[in-house]
Amino acid sequence: MTAEAALEAERMHRAAAMVTVTNRLEPSEVPRLLEAAGKVIGRLAEPETVIRVAEKNPDAIWLFSRRGRARPEGFMSALLLNESGRSALFDGTLNLLDPQNEYLVSQHERPAAIYVWASFTPGVLAAGINRVMDRFDSPHYAAADVISTSFTIRGHRAMVRRGFEQGVWHEGRFLEDFYMIPRRPETLAERLPRYATHDRVLRPTGIRVVTGLEDMMRVAAVRSAVYIGEQACPYDEEFDGNDLAATHLLALIGNEPAGCMRLRFFGDFAKLERLAVRKEFRKSRTAFELVRASVALCKEKGYSRIYGHAREDYLPFWQHFGFRLKENGAPFAFSDHVFVEMIDTIAPSPTALSLKDDPYRLIRPEGAWHVPGPLELSASRQAHLHSAQI
Repeated sequence: MTAEAALEAERMHRAAAMVTVTNRLEPSEVPRLLEAAGKVIGRLAEPETVIRVAEKNPDAIWLFSRRGRARPEGFMSALLLNESGRSALFDGTLNLLDPQNEYLVSQHERPAAIYVWASFTPGVLAAGINRVMDRFDSPHYAAADVISTSFTIRGHRAMVRRGFEQGVWHEGRFLEDFYMIPRRPETLAERLPRYATHDRVLRPTGIRVVTGLEDMMRVAAVRSAVYIGEQACPYDEEFDGNDLAATHLLALIGNEPAGCMRLRFFGDFAKLERLAVRKEFRKSRTAFELVRASVALCKEKGYSRIYGHAREDYLPFWQHFGFRLKENGAPFAFSDHVFVEMIDTIAPSPTALSLKDDPYRLIRPEGAWHVPGPLELSASRQAHLHSAQI
């Protein structure tokens, strides 16, 4: 922490000590507080609506007062929304002046989103906001996105200072008027590369790049069940000597290995191979997600062409993703099935790996180019390297 940041933290700590925060709403105080806030903010919900929201969930309304004073002088309010309410917020069907009860969660329910409804914290009372946010960081609320709006430069700066990101993607539309601290597992997964969506605790259903022996064993188990067990493929044909020269994707459902894909990279094209999904998971979207993740990985590595072999009866599946038959390619057979050659033309990712990248990005683990790697942590030790060591 810098000296300036330390001073700011100490100042906020002293200010917070001067503020009392409670979610015990006295209905008789609501009209007075809304009248004072309305002079600054503009039109707000009616007192009856605020009281109704607080009765649904006391954590929705927080009152601030200077220590030693009995009457509250400010407040922070939030709409604690369920999944439908989160969608209604973004598509405009949530009535912000009179929010529908069916979109709100009770205190014992976990919300999908916390929408900062209104905040009136004049002077030192603003220090109390951190106390409310501490409550919303508790395990009960930690997996809910925190969402807000602001239409002023001052408000924008306040949002950014508190860690909000401007803009939200919802059903293919970018909503720039919203600000969000993404915390919901589904939201975080949407923001991650398709090939890096799995986390044992936060996102037990997802996909990751294989980087260790244990995951290679999971891949081998899936392929053995599918190709050797179901299709009677000989062992030496399934495990053909290319596995240690390839990149593998592993799909997990509830942390259970469900499917896999193998990718090999050549001079100007990538090749997708060995797509397999265990029988018990074939009603899921695992096969589709593995293909999409594989294409995304190829794009991030800068490839513009993908090549593969499709069993003749599975060709429509691959055509769904834009693959087409390779020109002058004739059907051929191996492992007791007839295959056709197929190709797809793709556009490399705007963030594709290149020699223009920071050197640390190019030494990050495969598929983890979007986060700092272990060697970046070693750089913090500020080791002194001599030219002879380079």
